[in-house]
Amino acid sequence: MASALETFRAQQEAANGIYERLGEVSALLGQLRAQVEVLASNEELKRLLEREEGWLVQAQRAIVEVRHWREREAPRFWPGVARRWAAALAFAWASAAAVGAGYALVTKPYAAELAALRSQAEFADLVQRRVVAMTPAERRQFDALMRVNTVPRR
Repeated sequence: MASALETFRAQQEAANGIYERLGEVSALLGQLRAQVEVLASNEELKRLLEREEGWLVQAQRAIVEVRHWREREAPRFWPGVARRWAAALAFAWASAAAVGAGYALVTKPYAAELAALRSQAEFADLVQRRVVAMTPAERRQFDALMRVNTVPRR
């Protein structure tokens, strides 16, 4: 029985400790309630909270307005981009066509002359290769045909 009595005393001490702590908490709650009532009755704090609430309402309106503006702007964005790129592409094609036409006009008069000069150069190269490959007898015969005046040796 001694142990039951000791257990009972320990429980009673714990209950007394809890009761004391509960009294402390109750006192703290009373002080906290008094401070809250003081803050709740503070007119300056109330006005500040009302102003902040007004600012929040204005911010919400601004967000809604910006959201609506973005929703109206979104369908118009890509067509505008496409028109700008189409204009840039048309300008690029037009400038390329103008450059091509200008090049054709500038080079056209020289095309016939260039073809004639190429054929003359090919003929001169052929003659040169043939003259270099001639034997001395062929060379004398060639000179006679061409009637080249040879300078007599002294």
